[in-house]
Amino acid sequence: MTNPDLVQEAAFIEGAYRRLEQLKAQTRSTMEDVLDLGRGGTPQSRAERDVVVRTSLARLESLEVGDQALIFGRIDFSEEGDSDLRGSTFHIGRLSITGEDMEPLVVDWRAPVAEAFYRATGKDPMGLWRRRHFLCEGSRLVSLEDEVLHSDPRGLEFDGRDDDSGDDIVQVRGAGALFAAISRPRSAHMADIVATIQSEQDRVIRREMPGVVVVQGSPGTGKTAVALHRAAYLLYTHRWRFERQGLLVVGPSPSFVRYISQVLPSLGESGVELHTVEGVASTTGQGITESDTPVRAGLKGSAVMVDVLAKAISDRERPLRKVISVPFGARYLEVTPHITAQIVAAAKRRPGPHNPKRRLVEAKLAEILARSYARDGELVKDADPESNIVRLASFKEEMAATVLPGEGDRDVEAEVAEALRRSHDFQRVVERIWPRLTSFEFLYDLWTHRPLLKLAASSMLSESELEALSDTGAEPLERFSWFLEDVPLLDEARTLLDGDDDLITYGHMVIDEAQDLSPMAARMLAKRCPSGSLTVLGDLAQAFGPFAGRSWDEITLPFRNGRPFETVTLTVNYRTPAEIVEVADAVRGRYLRGDDSSRALRSGGYSIRYRQVPSESLTDAVLSELEKTPEGLRRGTSCIVAPKSLCAGLQKALERRQVAAGDAYLTDTKVIDAMAMRGLEFDNVVILEPFHLLEEAQRALRALYVALTRSTQRVTMIGSAVCPEWLSSSSVEVEADDRQV
Repeated sequence: MTNPDLVQEAAFIEGAYRRLEQLKAQTRSTMEDVLDLGRGGTPQSRAERDVVVRTSLARLESLEVGDQALIFGRIDFSEEGDSDLRGSTFHIGRLSITGEDMEPLVVDWRAPVAEAFYRATGKDPMGLWRRRHFLCEGSRLVSLEDEVLHSDPRGLEFDGRDDDSGDDIVQVRGAGALFAAISRPRSAHMADIVATIQSEQDRVIRREMPGVVVVQGSPGTGKTAVALHRAAYLLYTHRWRFERQGLLVVGPSPSFVRYISQVLPSLGESGVELHTVEGVASTTGQGITESDTPVRAGLKGSAVMVDVLAKAISDRERPLRKVISVPFGARYLEVTPHITAQIVAAAKRRPGPHNPKRRLVEAKLAEILARSYARDGELVKDADPESNIVRLASFKEEMAATVLPGEGDRDVEAEVAEALRRSHDFQRVVERIWPRLTSFEFLYDLWTHRPLLKLAASSMLSESELEALSDTGAEPLERFSWFLEDVPLLDEARTLLDGDDDLITYGHMVIDEAQDLSPMAARMLAKRCPSGSLTVLGDLAQAFGPFAGRSWDEITLPFRNGRPFETVTLTVNYRTPAEIVEVADAVRGRYLRGDDSSRALRSGGYSIRYRQVPSESLTDAVLSELEKTPEGLRRGTSCIVAPKSLCAGLQKALERRQVAAGDAYLTDTKVIDAMAMRGLEFDNVVILEPFHLLEEAQRALRALYVALTRSTQRVTMIGSAVCPEWLSSSSVEVEADDRQV
């Protein structure tokens, strides 16, 4: 027998889609009418036309839902109580749609009234008697699921399910829709969770904007999805603010940024910027993709580099050590150490970055030499207290007969000063005193000239640290190898050299996988968010960089300016099956004590396996394992996580096998090194040499923890080492190759 509610709701959803198409057609018609007017008209009419076109294009973009469901829920308010909403019904969807009578047909999920859809419980129904979840395929309603939260007008009784728990935030809302969403195969892009947001997630999403909010949670708790939905919520709630300053999402790697790139557009927000750290600093065109060694990365990322760079630039602002003669006409003007010491000291006292102050140095020196020239080399006293100079210049030969333009000493001095500033010899002197530098030139000089580095940092770094940072045998600047850890230093140097007047800033910033963010990288990002409004995401257990072991208080210090921050912990693991969580917790327990695990919401049905094979057979074993992937997993995504040293060879072997086997599943498989895997998720994960993903033992364990938790279904580990007892005792099935035993 057909469910009458299903029929009724299906008709409503189809009507909402028709209305959506009507709104699109009306918007297109308005835009076409304006465009038909042509390019002529007054400046005002052309400006008005452009505004209509831009507005129409933005409206069309916001009305595009693609193949995502427009409507995913409904809330029915009780007839009881004093609320103005009593007896009301609202359908909740991706965007707001009004009917022809301008009454709400679909309510945007971010609207205040929609909060009850995500937050209502049996203990606190928030005025609702029923919450309804829809499972749709585009415009077609497949099924619906009702949660009765309070006795309703039809006599249905609340079953009290939520009353058994002391903590309502871990209760599952819309279990059918939720399990359908988390069980579906993954694709190349992260999907939004707007239809299945749970209560503890919604509390983060709808938090007030100001201040720093840290979202801590183990892999699979939905930190990234929650933060992206929070970004969409803030854009909806504070749109007037973000018209002046945008919203930035920072991810740990280009592959991660690509993976999350479709979430906000699917929620109707396309104006958000997504970048990596190097993308934020506008260094993506420099080919900077590799990380430095752990030791150098730790040094380059430490907060002491702020003082090292400032001292290194100050060291380049130096007076002459001996007299230099500058030819001018038939004479020589002597530039003495005393003159330059006074000029440099005066310039250093002025606030501001290095390069703009070069003009001051240049003008002052030219003025002094021109005055001496005009007065026939006499001793000149400058009344300016910033440069109280007694002997300014002298001449080595008599002044030749020269006709100078202008009238009076001041005109003569101005003409001479201008001529001097155009002189190549004069500019060489200025360059010695106060060189014009780019951030790349400056940092290259610092790394490749040990005396410069020692002069700047000997009081702050040890001899061994100076030795580690020095790169005296480096390639020339145009071929020099820059690392990701250099990016924040280049940015800091740019600020010290040229200032931040052209810096792009944002009203809110989301920083994902922040547990390994270096102090210098955090400082770089903080400059771009002067409001101090940030959502910082991460998991301290996943930190395996040089700065692992810090607290959130230390990590967020550069963002807060001494202000407190708020930490929210997500406790339910929606992605990772219980079988994987058990093994991952065993790994984490080897390096991090006393940190509670999240609650796995489901079982995956696949045991975790470890295959021990000879080292020469590793590649064949990995490819064979992929070819034997169960059919049920082949609809999803897969990846191989491997030590970086093995990735290139493995990629080539995989490509050869793809050609030979003609297997589309192999073609879509990704090879990822340990440093690039955070934040990503795959249905099937094969981990190669799991105990050697990174060189250092403790960092390798942290990397293994992250690799295990990339999977939504199945994990297989393949290595040449014997599986340790502590891991094999945690439900890992160990298989040893006959040749290895």
